[in-house]
Amino acid sequence: MRARVIDWLHSSKFSAHPGISRTTALVNRHFWWPAIVKDVREFVLACTICARNKPSHQSPSGLLQPLPTPRRPWSHIAIDFVTGLPTSKGMNTIFTIIDRFSKACHLIPLRRLPSAFQTAQLLVKHVFRLHGIPQDILSDRGPQFSARVWKHFCSALEAKVSLTSGYHPQSNGQVERMNQELEATLRCLTSSNPTDWSTYLPWVEYAHNAHISAATGLSPFEVSLGYQPPLFPVDEKDIAVTSVQHHIRRCKAIWSKTVAALNRTAEQNRRWADRKRRPAPTYKPGQEVWLSTKDIPLKSVSRKLAPRFIGPYVVERIVGPSAVRLRLPASLRIHP
Repeated sequence: MRARVIDWLHSSKFSAHPGISRTTALVNRHFWWPAIVKDVREFVLACTICARNKPSHQSPSGLLQPLPTPRRPWSHIAIDFVTGLPTSKGMNTIFTIIDRFSKACHLIPLRRLPSAFQTAQLLVKHVFRLHGIPQDILSDRGPQFSARVWKHFCSALEAKVSLTSGYHPQSNGQVERMNQELEATLRCLTSSNPTDWSTYLPWVEYAHNAHISAATGLSPFEVSLGYQPPLFPVDEKDIAVTSVQHHIRRCKAIWSKTVAALNRTAEQNRRWADRKRRPAPTYKPGQEVWLSTKDIPLKSVSRKLAPRFIGPYVVERIVGPSAVRLRLPASLRIHP
């Protein structure tokens, strides 16, 4: 009888699914029994209509999981494309390649978005022949990087394929930040004639590699080459190498300093990010969960009236610290 009373006062049109406190106040106006607050709380939290349609006001769940710190230049790279540029000498796309250790970049102008096979050829031409085969290639889930050709290509090189999870561009934040810097620099250099951007692209690459990185405190040239290319002839004496062993010792010292700086930066970023996050819930296979529709293109009349969550889905297996694989029960049919 108590469950029927709470259901009537919570789900009727005159109450319209209020929260826990308002439902409790509504029940207390006309009824009383022991543990009334506990019963109302359990009922409201189990209401499927409320769970499906009310937004969550809690902090995002899942603490920041920094990517592993590379130990040498060009062992871990990140790649992406910049599109939508005005045509410049037949080019309208830029292929951005970033070394996650030194923060050095290669900017390659293209006539169009390449296929997976063409992307592999570009890496061989602009990265592998200059810096060797990387251990890890980080990218988003674009069609070039989710294709079987790309996976077989990386598998043949014994390079790990790291794809960012959907709607989480911060996982590849190094390239995303580089693209922002690239676009801002091109706007400054080509404000009078935007179609000349391909002419300035080599200078943008040089400028980025010559500037000091905030993450390492050194320029990409210093980290990857062991010295800063001289801007004036008088600077030659500062980078002179007395012997090969002297150059090796200098490079080792710079790499050790870079690794320590990258670890400090990652820890600082983790602390700042976790201030506005909460630990991810502990899931178990077989548990039912709701899936947010924030990044799902539902075919509804109005986005504002679309359900905030769909499901319940069943946790199939755990795939990471804050990631699970879900499956929809066969008995449940969702028609977005």
